[in-house]
Amino acid sequence: MFNLKRASCVAAVVATLQVSGFAQQRPGTSPGEINPPTVQDQDLVLGAWQLDLARSTFSPGPPPRSETRRYQEEHEGIKAEILTVNADGSRALMEYTSSFNDVVAVVTGSTQTDAVKLRKLDAYTAESELSYNSKVVGRARRVVSKDAQTLTITLDRTAPAAVHNVEVFRRVN
Repeated sequence: MFNLKRASCVAAVVATLQVSGFAQQRPGTSPGEINPPTVQDQDLVLGAWQLDLARSTFSPGPPPRSETRRYQEEHEGIKAEILTVNADGSRALMEYTSSFNDVVAVVTGSTQTDAVKLRKLDAYTAESELSYNSKVVGRARRVVSKDAQTLTITLDRTAPAAVHNVEVFRRVN
């Protein structure tokens, strides 16, 4: 009798765990598939961000008129599109697709950076190494706030001129 009750209890626990596993499954997958987290699950930076000029500092200046960053999931990692309207009104669109595996990714649309290498430190923080003509010219640290509504990028460059910028972005829906 005792073994029958114990077996029933074990069966109920196993059934509960199986049901909760089905509830957490992604749509369109069979129950036996293992679903590793997607980039979206892993990276809070995904989405669109608008530069908050009032909260940002640029040394030396002048600051841009505006900047919008879009990060989206790509097969090879994260694709970044950075549209900047410079102080003189000219526009620049910089793009790259990179993963967090310390592999150099090609950057297009910039006259100061032609490659980037990313490293993720934790769920909120990533660092990048910026290069031009195979020479490291700067480093950036990207931090997403705990509420995922603010993105702060601290940029330190040595070439073509020394730069220390702290750029604050707000999430755009």
